[in-house]
Amino acid sequence: MTLAPSSPGRSAPHDGDAERYVLGSVLIDRDAIYKIADVLRVDDFYVGRHQRIYATALELLERRERIDPLTVQMELARREELDRVGGAAYLRELAEAIPVSVEIERYAQRVRSRSLLRRLLAAARDIAADAYDEPTDIPLTLDRAEQRIFALRDETINAQLRHIKAALETNYEQISDRLDHPYELSGISSGFREIDLYTEGFARGDLVVLAARPSVGKTSLALGIAYQAARQGTGVLVFSLEMDVKQIVTRFLGLTGQANILTLRTGTDVLDTSAADALTRLPILIDDTPGISVMELRTKARRALSRMSTPVGLIVVDYLQLMRTAGGEEENRVQEIATITRNLKSLARELNVVVLALSQLSRAAGDAGHEPKLSTLRESGSIEQDSDQVIMLWRGGDETVPGAPKLIKGSIAKNRNGPTGIFELYFEAEQARFFSRAREDDLPV
Repeated sequence: MTLAPSSPGRSAPHDGDAERYVLGSVLIDRDAIYKIADVLRVDDFYVGRHQRIYATALELLERRERIDPLTVQMELARREELDRVGGAAYLRELAEAIPVSVEIERYAQRVRSRSLLRRLLAAARDIAADAYDEPTDIPLTLDRAEQRIFALRDETINAQLRHIKAALETNYEQISDRLDHPYELSGISSGFREIDLYTEGFARGDLVVLAARPSVGKTSLALGIAYQAARQGTGVLVFSLEMDVKQIVTRFLGLTGQANILTLRTGTDVLDTSAADALTRLPILIDDTPGISVMELRTKARRALSRMSTPVGLIVVDYLQLMRTAGGEEENRVQEIATITRNLKSLARELNVVVLALSQLSRAAGDAGHEPKLSTLRESGSIEQDSDQVIMLWRGGDETVPGAPKLIKGSIAKNRNGPTGIFELYFEAEQARFFSRAREDDLPV
């Protein structure tokens, strides 16, 4: 990428000596290209002829042919680009100037860092151009500006191949830690033993989908999990596309106190101040933007991670089918949901958090008392494909006494790294909270 100078007398960031060292090393050492091919791109080089030479070397690598001054010269001649790079004389000059190629990786990083600085300048120029156009949608313009910067930061995270020895050492440390704490969960606890029995806690980097038909209790269970995680010292972000922040806070108050959420909303009950005080101390951030795009969600999540004093470990999205993509370029809703789930999975990996995304089930999920299938996840098979775990909820078929807790059945329908199975919880509608069935004293009085 060649940029015009930002001001008279100044050129875009580049290091010509480092570029020449890298190309000279590639020409004299047949193995040098393997050390940098996954680090450097063609447009990381600033000088035009250096770009052509490196592109030729990559083409030879793709064809599994030898890379040296002669083969590169012949390939450039075949492309009719030899004169444009300075001819055979310049290739010899590059090769003869480098006695050994031992430092090629260090010089490649110098080339790469200058390239990122040029991209930063280009992003700043684009941001300035957007501002000069005086857009009417200011929040969208800000989101696009942040996305340009975040994209550059992502490029600095170079996921290279690692030797199995390093991976084994990391794995050994994790196993040793588990042996030292055999009764602790390896991930973030859901707060319900019936679920943790199968999951061993939600693992960071995982996309967990909680699915049910409307009014079964998936939002209440998700908020219950968020509340328990926050109480354990894990930072939580809640993106609510269905309910506003007042309704979410009322649900949280129902989780912490004895107040009836209906009477709280109607004002016929006294606010439990102790419950409210307990909530204010929890590391929970709430966003109730309706129809939030996956791009906006990623931006806000990354911003929160940099600002919260408590490390964020859980992101709750309520719910998938109300989200949208930024530009709406997808041809249909199925493709749009696929883009959303793919981005949420990527977000979980990038930020090393658990993303708990709620999902509707289709009408094919069946009547009460029948376990839903993965195929009934609404609008897209990508939800099943991209998720690491899928939790299903449905009502039990048995009638309950009015006012008594309802029996809600659930299943771990998919578990990428563990067993699947069925569990049961009680749901107390007046406070919109779930209780474990394992102990009778867990039930509300």
